Amino acid sequence: MCMGGNKVVLKMAATYASERQQFGQPIGNFGAIKHKLAEMAIRNFATESATYRTSQLMQDKKNAEAAAGGSYGQSMLEAAEEYAIECSILKVLGSEVTDYCVDENVQIHGGIGYSEEYPAARAYRDSRINRIYEGTNEINRLLMIDQLFKRALKGELDIVSPAWAVQKELASMPSMERLEGPYAEETKAVADFKKIILMTAGGAAKMQMDGKLNLKEEQEIIMNCADMMIDLFAAESLLLRVRKLSEKQEKAQPQEVYDAMLQVFLHDATARMTKNATDGIASFAEGDLQKTFLMGLKRFNKYPAVNVKEKRRLIADAVLKAGGWCF
Repeated sequence: MCMGGNKVVLKMAATYASERQQFGQPIGNFGAIKHKLAEMAIRNFATESATYRTSQLMQDKKNAEAAAGGSYGQSMLEAAEEYAIECSILKVLGSEVTDYCVDENVQIHGGIGYSEEYPAARAYRDSRINRIYEGTNEINRLLMIDQLFKRALKGELDIVSPAWAVQKELASMPSMERLEGPYAEETKAVADFKKIILMTAGGAAKMQMDGKLNLKEEQEIIMNCADMMIDLFAAESLLLRVRKLSEKQEKAQPQEVYDAMLQVFLHDATARMTKNATDGIASFAEGDLQKTFLMGLKRFNKYPAVNVKEKRRLIADAVLKAGGWCF
């Protein structure tokens, strides 16, 4: 629902940006407007990628349960339970991307965007409920981490071994290997995002196990970890989709447009991951332990800088040419 609304809003914004003249030219020619249009497209493309991926995972799980003799209802229930974390991620991501899109759409429309005579104001008003119903976004963030730890304690999900591997990596010399092949930097960035989460969430969990922390009373740390999980799942889903598109001959846009969306998203997500990890680590670790974690963080946030200005202009030009969603 949110993704569909985002596409309608992007068309609304692109149409107005092409028609509205200022200083003798359409406002869509200006870099500030291109930034908004491109970012609306990037965030919704990432959300769509994560949603398609989760839908397929749930479908595969349902089919596997049915093939094993489960009833239709039981198979659906098992699939929903298996991917409850991903569903919470999608609820938060979708609703917050929609809020971004409708807000920037009003801004692109200027004064008339605030008038109830135009649809921009209605979209802005109506979108606000999405972050509240079906479980507030805060509740869904708490559920992500709660489900993660519950599965780990039940032995359904091994996060101890990967977390220990990250700890060992922190104690070793940094690797000087050169990355080669298509999307090598992007693949490494996603792998490093996982290490950042394992280091931060694993550190907090260890503090709780040692009786030095009660995560039930530390919701800020849980929110930091949840936001990192959201960025990771969106980034990995986007990478998988863009890589698959690179193998196709026929697609809606040239591959460079999809590559640009992936690169800009990872550039920005790296900064968000760094901020959330730093906040989380500083909230539970002190002294040498904190220094060790923060040094580790610097090792895992090495995605190279991207010329986001030119990449966003490329994406925005595709949106303006098509008059809206075109991916």
